Amino acid sequence: MNEVDQMFALLRGEPLPGALGGIDGAVMAGLASGRERRAVRRGLALACSVAAVVGLWGGLALPVPAFERDHGYGEPLLGMPAAAPSHLLAS
Repeated sequence: MNEVDQMFALLRGEPLPGALGGIDGAVMAGLASGRERRAVRRGLALACSVAAVVGLWGGLALPVPAFERDHGYGEPLLGMPAAAPSHLLAS
């Protein structure tokens, strides 16, 4: 066991090889870019969540004025209009 400790003591005093000398900067740059990517993803998720909540609230909670409802303006975009032939025949 003493031999291993002596070998480590000898290696501790040696300088690092050229390729390993600049690894600290690359590691820190990688960590910083990962942090930035997570922050961007968090911001995008927050923006999508807010847009979905506002869109659903605006589409479902706000009442349709009587004039628009009576003249077919308040019908859903993807729903079947009241004046569609298939809807009239089914009644």
